[in-house]
Amino acid sequence: MGQLKVKRRFPGVKELAGLMRFRKPIFNGRKRRLSRALTIYDLRDIAKRRTPKAPFDYTDGGADSESSLTRARSTFERVEFQPRILRDVSVVDTSVKMLGQTMSMPIGIAPTGFTRMMQTEGEYAGATAARDAGIPYTLSTMGTRSIEDVARIAPDGRNWFQLYMWKDRDRSMALVDRAKAAGFDTLVLTVDVPVAGARLRDVRNGMTIPPSLTSKTILNALPRPAWWLNFLTTD
Repeated sequence: MGQLKVKRRFPGVKELAGLMRFRKPIFNGRKRRLSRALTIYDLRDIAKRRTPKAPFDYTDGGADSESSLTRARSTFERVEFQPRILRDVSVVDTSVKMLGQTMSMPIGIAPTGFTRMMQTEGEYAGATAARDAGIPYTLSTMGTRSIEDVARIAPDGRNWFQLYMWKDRDRSMALVDRAKAAGFDTLVLTVDVPVAGARLRDVRNGMTIPPSLTSKTILNALPRPAWWLNFLTTD
């Protein structure tokens, strides 16, 4: 058999025009970044690029060798969806009943301390996002917004309050009373910190609350001026 010869031709302008697909430009920087984030790992990469090392490691890290953190992530990665074949999926309902109320899905936002150190909107962003998604938001005892502030920004959200039981029991119970008065309907009691863990990343970074302006942190912050601007100029 003879060798087949490939015939070449150059497409016309109309043919090329039909193949061209230009994305509509997104001028809002935050929306542009989020539009490119397809997974939670993409969001982590964005946070790592835009946040100084000490605040990022505080949020991303754990105590000692971080073996518990590693095992927790591994456990979640082993969770698999089991698809049901030949079922009607035109309407999907992920809602569940949790503590007497309906949630849109079986997840919630856990408490995090010093939230605004990571992102300037902090608890406001978390509480309103949880409200809009129909899931619980848990305010930490070590939050950077008050109980009343969070209740005011998301009065119709499912707001929970996380409590560290301090030696000063009256002070602890005063927080519980404030949360109840503000409409928080669930108390999350943390019981695993009789002794603070050795957070080695924080020690190595010289982490302080609030972050200190040292030669090391200033050098690390130079490529991240937006973070420092927000941190220094917002209440």
